Amino acid sequence: MTDFLFDDHGSVTVLTPLTVAAWDWVAEHIPDDALTFGRGIVIEPRYVSAILENIDLDGLEVGAS
Repeated sequence: MTDFLFDDHGSVTVLTPLTVAAWDWVAEHIPDDALTFGRGIVIEPRYVSAILENIDLDGLEVGAS
């Protein structure tokens, strides 16, 4: 099962948690004041690689839309 949905819109990316494990990961790793778009977290492109790598290292899966 995919834990996150990742949308790349060029200058803006959105990471949307889909499972309880994903929401728990967000609570532990993403600042409370992070910008959101709907249920997703807006991430600057320069941070995407590190965040996706850490999600993978923690055993969660990310799917692209």
